[in-house]
Amino acid sequence: MMRVTSSLTNRIFLASTLLAVLALGFAMYFVNARVAAEAEADLRRSVTETATLIDRRQQDLTESFTAVAQLVAEVPQLKAAVDTGDPRTVQPVAKEYLAPLNVELYVVTGRTGAVLATSHPDVTDLGVARLAPGSVDRVSTWTTHQRGLIQVISVPLFIDAGGVRDVLGRLSIGSFVDDAVASRMRELTGSQLAFVAGGRVLASSLPASDRPGLAARVTSGGLFNVQLGDEEYLALARPTSTAGQSGGGQTMTVLMRSRTERLRVLRTLRAGLGGILVVTVLLATVLSYLVARTMTRPLAAVTTAMRDVAATGDLTRKVTVRSRAWDDEDARLLASSFNTLTDSIARFQREAAHKDRLSSLGRLSAVIAHEIRNPLMIIRASLASLWREEVSSTERREALADIDEETKRLNRIVTEVLDFSKPIRFDLGEVQVNDICRASSTAAWAGSSAPPVQLDLDPEIPPVTTDGERLRTVFVNILTNARHAVEAVAADGPAPAVTLSTRRHPDRISVTVRDRGPGIATEDMAHIFDPFFTTRRAGTGLGLPIAKNIIDGLGGSLSIDSGPDAGTEIRIEIPLVSVVPA
Repeated sequence: MMRVTSSLTNRIFLASTLLAVLALGFAMYFVNARVAAEAEADLRRSVTETATLIDRRQQDLTESFTAVAQLVAEVPQLKAAVDTGDPRTVQPVAKEYLAPLNVELYVVTGRTGAVLATSHPDVTDLGVARLAPGSVDRVSTWTTHQRGLIQVISVPLFIDAGGVRDVLGRLSIGSFVDDAVASRMRELTGSQLAFVAGGRVLASSLPASDRPGLAARVTSGGLFNVQLGDEEYLALARPTSTAGQSGGGQTMTVLMRSRTERLRVLRTLRAGLGGILVVTVLLATVLSYLVARTMTRPLAAVTTAMRDVAATGDLTRKVTVRSRAWDDEDARLLASSFNTLTDSIARFQREAAHKDRLSSLGRLSAVIAHEIRNPLMIIRASLASLWREEVSSTERREALADIDEETKRLNRIVTEVLDFSKPIRFDLGEVQVNDICRASSTAAWAGSSAPPVQLDLDPEIPPVTTDGERLRTVFVNILTNARHAVEAVAADGPAPAVTLSTRRHPDRISVTVRDRGPGIATEDMAHIFDPFFTTRRAGTGLGLPIAKNIIDGLGGSLSIDSGPDAGTEIRIEIPLVSVVPA
């Protein structure tokens, strides 16, 4: 994650994309919530209104059946036939008066409740048998049948004799409510319909496979959601509007509207909003990325140029400054400032290099003048003594020895100056650092009366790939300086005057030289690696600079810790495998 957000381009277009996603997400959530709430409320209103219409229809049917039944019950011929109690007399009369009225179902009973006439021989009990034979009540009820339900209206057949009603029997008419009726009502209302009683669906427009699930959910009246197969419905259960009930308990009319179908528009809206969200996010991402690129492309060019300058030191690298309309003005200003900065740094470097050359030339001139004049004076004096005629053999040998020594000194001075001024070339190979340390200490102490070097060499040091001869030069120079330091003071005591130790580390080897000499003055510590800086009369000031150049070239490091009267410690770290430029 840090890598992604570390880029300015990525941060800009991620922020823009996130802003677009949040804005559209909130808009989508708001629209979806409002539309869903409105759709749900509309679905509830639709179910309630449709249920009310069905209730009204049932009431209208009940009133119509009641009017027909009362009208036929007043026919004298039917009353006279019923009074006979003979089914063969009642059946034709009942058919004569009821068949033209398109009454789907009728049953005529006598004084005792016996069936005297019926339109369907299999239908003899319409749920009114519980009434007393002499009851004058008008009954509206539902009863079960193998076809489903039967809605029944039952009225008494009576004659009025002197203000006293003589009940002859009852006329009951009804209508079947079965799957066909439920299907027709579904076509009219656009809703699924079911009639449930006693824990089972008696008639419905639903497929047979969905009915058990619905019957299990209908336990009381009210709105509820029910999942039937692949469809989810909003259902409203109400008791039938008629007062009576028979044959299996309370009859419930269940009206259902498909939430799946009604909310399909909402799903389409959601899909459309989702598509808009995706397209907008893509467009926001692309546009924000392009905008970010107008800012970050010049920044990337400046960064690349800075990286190249840091790697190569080439201050002539420039950033191309464009003036296109869509480029960022601040980025162009930054690129121009970078170009100006590199020009200024290059100019300052040229001036500083020129000053350094003049300063180095001055110091070199002073060193050469000082270091060469003294040997030349000694050589000149020795030659003058040789010109004399009365020169003994001893004086001649001393003069020749002085000339030889001073000639070697001049040669050493010239060699050190040349070594410092020309590039160092390395010849890498596998060497033993401990062996080089032993040889270097011997060479540095040749002809000296100073206490010998105390060696503390780690036997676990493996062979190292480096330039052994250059490394020997470094050790000899440093040990020679340590020898001069301890020769200048009386380094008495149990501790060794000079200690040379080596230690192995996981990826490098450290070599440490400690001496108990006078140390280096605080004001001189800042100049110890400066060329030609020396505090010894016979020194050239090139030993430590040459040593540091060699160690740096081998990929190592050289550090010095010293102070007045505290001795000096020089620590050299060498990689196990040196890699030098070709």
